[in-house]
Amino acid sequence: MKVSLLKLRIQTCYLCGGLLALAVNFFLASASLSQADETRIAFYSNRSDGRNSEIYLMNSDGKRVRRLTKHPQYDGVPAWSPNGQKITFISDRDQHDWEIYVMNPDDANPINLTQSPGRKDRASSWSPDGKQIVFSSVGRNRDGGHHGDIWVMDADGGNPRNLTNDNARDLSPDWSPDGTQIVFHSDRNKDWEFEHHLMNMDIYVMNTDGANPINLTNHPAVDRNPDYSPDGQQIVFYSNRDGNREVYVMNADGTNPINLTNHLADDRHPDWSPDGRRIAFTSNRDGD
Repeated sequence: MKVSLLKLRIQTCYLCGGLLALAVNFFLASASLSQADETRIAFYSNRSDGRNSEIYLMNSDGKRVRRLTKHPQYDGVPAWSPNGQKITFISDRDQHDWEIYVMNPDDANPINLTQSPGRKDRASSWSPDGKQIVFSSVGRNRDGGHHGDIWVMDADGGNPRNLTNDNARDLSPDWSPDGTQIVFHSDRNKDWEFEHHLMNMDIYVMNTDGANPINLTNHPAVDRNPDYSPDGQQIVFYSNRDGNREVYVMNADGTNPINLTNHLADDRHPDWSPDGRRIAFTSNRDGD
């Protein structure tokens, strides 16, 4: 069975004021999987009961919505494997904190890959060869606040390694298409001794072993949820640097940031389409 995949990505979303923003994840299936080429989007939503989050699939035009998970506990943040045979997601279905699970696209055989009580595992991204999964894991830092690190593990959950070990929050990793780098957002530029209530997130890139972290944005605003374009030449992210949350794109080296949305609403969680021609994002611009 032939599968064509150009870009996969997971976005983090937040529950604020009862509103659950959708996170999207593109997957391009060839005609050998269906009679016509179609782009499937994995996302999570509380549309079933207005409270509990579940994982869904739909076509890129919003049609043929299909619910994948049916569990009383939280299921969210899906990410396709490069061959389209697996989907990772996060859940607290085993009565622990959020952990990363993997399942087939028909919701068969969900398996817990991370078993780390006391920490919240979130925001996973597959390596281009499908052999490894990078993710963030959140616990408590020495000041009592949240402390996040970037981890990587084998696709079966084995051999977990901590790539970053900073007192800050390193979150939302994404593997570069060529497999050589990992981009993420972090508040490690924050002065943790004095700036207890200030928010500053920047986009960073590092080698896949955690070496050579480089600040790409270096801006006093919140820049977060980076995502590589399919050709690896650009990074899309969202930021409040112009007063509210907007979707931006920049070169992969951090140069030439451009505001793409420029709307009064909150636009977040951008994700490239597999062909690199479109960007999906979540927004409350329709009043939801």
